[in-house]
Amino acid sequence: MNKARTFLVVACTLMVAACGGSSTSINTSRLTDREKEWVEFSYAHEKNEDIKRTWEQLPAEGVKSYLDQQRPRLCGDTASLMQSLKEAGYEAGEMQEYKEKTAELIC
Repeated sequence: MNKARTFLVVACTLMVAACGGSSTSINTSRLTDREKEWVEFSYAHEKNEDIKRTWEQLPAEGVKSYLDQQRPRLCGDTASLMQSLKEAGYEAGEMQEYKEKTAELIC
């Protein structure tokens, strides 16, 4: 469950960071356009408000660093990614969409 929560925190933070002009307050200044788009997507689909707040509190370097640390897991360990999403309450269609968006934007 810790891995799922950690993954979701990262995903939410990155999602918010991607929304440069959105109403969220995540600092995405260190991210590429594709990374920002992924953060925006991930944040919008986050189900845990605590995770959303965590993302919002990270400085730009923290958002970038966290994405860089999680990228191997997000892009290479599909089974772990899907299990984390399942444990977080995502349904099959949501999990597939998340996996595809991740592959498209940050892998």
